[in-house]
Amino acid sequence: MKTAKLSPVRAVLSCLAALGACLAAVNAQAADYPSQPIQLVVGYGAGGGTDMCFRALALTASKQLGQSIVVENKPGAGSSLSIGYIARQKPDGYNIAALSTGAVLNAYLVPTIDYDVMKDLTPIAMVAQYQVGLLVRQDSPMKSLDDVIKAAREGSGKLAFSTAGVGTPQHLTMEKLGETVGVKWTHVPYKSGVEASMALLRGDVDVMAQTAEWVPYVRDGRLRLLNVFTEKRMEGFESAPTLVEAGYDLVAPSILGLVGPKGMDPAVVKKIDDAFKAAIDTPEFRQCTDQFGLKTDYKNAGEFTRYIQDTIDTWAPVIKNLKAS
Repeated sequence: MKTAKLSPVRAVLSCLAALGACLAAVNAQAADYPSQPIQLVVGYGAGGGTDMCFRALALTASKQLGQSIVVENKPGAGSSLSIGYIARQKPDGYNIAALSTGAVLNAYLVPTIDYDVMKDLTPIAMVAQYQVGLLVRQDSPMKSLDDVIKAAREGSGKLAFSTAGVGTPQHLTMEKLGETVGVKWTHVPYKSGVEASMALLRGDVDVMAQTAEWVPYVRDGRLRLLNVFTEKRMEGFESAPTLVEAGYDLVAPSILGLVGPKGMDPAVVKKIDDAFKAAIDTPEFRQCTDQFGLKTDYKNAGEFTRYIQDTIDTWAPVIKNLKAS
C-alpha cells in the first residue's frame, strides 16, 4: 500500500501549523506560570548572608508571583554543587538558583565541575554584590595587613585563613595577594560564611577572608576588620582601607544573582526578574543587606549575562596563572 505524499506546499503548511501549535502551547505555559511552588536552591549553608538575603527576597517575590518559593540549601564546593544540580533540571522556571562568584569561577579551578556557566544556565537577574574583608580576632597581635604578611612569611605557609569555599572571590583574591607579596598561607574552606567566622572566633584559623557575614562580630568587638577587597571603602566601616589603598591592585570579583537551567522561556524569565526586582526595594531586603554587608546592585537578564562574561574574562587568566605557579 502506497502512502500518499504531501505536496511541497502542503508540507510547509503542515510544518508551520505544527510550529504554531508548539508556540501556542509555550505561550499558554508562560501565561499560566507559575502554577506550582518554585524551588530556589542556595549553594551555601543556612544562616549565612546568601541564604538569609535570598530568603528575604523570596518572601516578597513569592507574593508577586502568587506561588510560594521554597529555599533549599545545597552547600559545597563554593556553591558549585548547587549550580551543577540546577543545570540538570527542566528549564520550566520551577527550579532556579542563587549564582555567586565561586560557582562562576570554580569551573576554571576545579577539573570535576560538570557545567559551563555561559552554556548551561539562563541568567535571570543580578541582585547584589558581596563585600569582602580581611579579619582577625580582636585579641590578635596582627593589627594590619603588613602584620598578616609578616606572620605568613615567618610561618612558612602555616598561617591559616578561612573562607566559605574554594573558588570564592575571597579565596582567589587571597591567593593572588599571596602570589603578589611572595608568601604562602594555608586555605581552610568551609561551607558558609557563618562557619568560616566561627572558625576564626574559635581560634581554628589565624585570619579570615570573607564576605560580610562578619559584620555583627566586628560591631560587637569580637573581630577586627583590617582591609576590604572592594573598589571603595565599605559604608559603615570606613576605617578599613582597600587593598588598592594598601598598595595592591586587587579588587575581589563579586556576583550575586539568580539563574535557571539553559533554555528557559524569556517570558518566564521576565516574570521572575520582575518579582525579584520588586523584592529588592523592600525593608526586609535592605535590613538583610545591612546585616550582612551586601551592596544592592540590580541588573536585568541581559546586563547580568554580560557581567558574568566580563568576570570570566578578567579572572579566568588569573586562575590559570595561579594553577600554573
